[in-house]
Amino acid sequence: MDKYICLDIGGTAIKYGLADSRGRLFNKDSLPNVIAKDGVDTFLDQVLGLIVSYQKYFKIQGAAISMAGMINPQTGEVLHAAPHFPGLTGTNLVQLVSRKLQLPCRVENDVNSAALGEYWLGNGRGAKSLFCITIGTGIGGAFVLDGKLWPGNSFTAGEVGQAKLGGRNHWEDAASVTALVQKAARLKGVDPETLNGKILCEMVRHGDKPLHRLLRETVHQWATGIAAICYMMNPQRVILGGGIMAQQDLLEPMLQDSLKKELLPVVLDKTTVAFAGLGNDAGLIGALYNFLAREKKRS
Repeated sequence: MDKYICLDIGGTAIKYGLADSRGRLFNKDSLPNVIAKDGVDTFLDQVLGLIVSYQKYFKIQGAAISMAGMINPQTGEVLHAAPHFPGLTGTNLVQLVSRKLQLPCRVENDVNSAALGEYWLGNGRGAKSLFCITIGTGIGGAFVLDGKLWPGNSFTAGEVGQAKLGGRNHWEDAASVTALVQKAARLKGVDPETLNGKILCEMVRHGDKPLHRLLRETVHQWATGIAAICYMMNPQRVILGGGIMAQQDLLEPMLQDSLKKELLPVVLDKTTVAFAGLGNDAGLIGALYNFLAREKKRS
């Protein structure tokens, strides 16, 4: 059985695991990302060491990596590092892994990877056109058409969190989970570190009316952005990901109400809006899909 090491590198943690060519994951785990504390060199040693630890016990056919930032998927170069990856701009993980470990490697942006994962084995299966949006620390997006990512002219297509949508603030500054938590903390007079999306939703479920209004306002801001994407791209399916989407039972009715106000029926009725089906595994699975597709194309 073919085995691939898959990594989903986030600002605070690195998720990893082995997978076969059908996208079945095993030996999954995670560890803290050291880049913010110890710097780029230590971070790169951490990534290489993680791959080597698997090579000691398994015959690995390749390394499939998902990470935040603007990535050139053809070369593996980090064109612009995300804020929580200080100093990583210009680094080429593909060259590093290939040269030091003699292992084929492919790197793709984290939201692009999540979109590919959902298209392959998640709630995007069967969709001819798919726009995936992840809402968390920021807001990211990716467009998949006929099973292929639409990268854009400079590999930055889908960076919807940077759009201002007619206002003064970027969409992610107004509607990310980070922004929601900060607003909630000010509203309740508490430290933002004591809150997260899950806690906030639980407070809403227990009858906190001010937080309920705040959450509904944020969900409406999501709908405003989704509507803009639907009018521009007219995707068959929109997939929503990010940790807070696990609260689907609470969020979905709010979102559907808002979408009815923001989208004409001719668009809304022909667009399926679904919550991500792969959860935290989407990036790992999508990184593998990207690896397999690019290696097949090369051969």
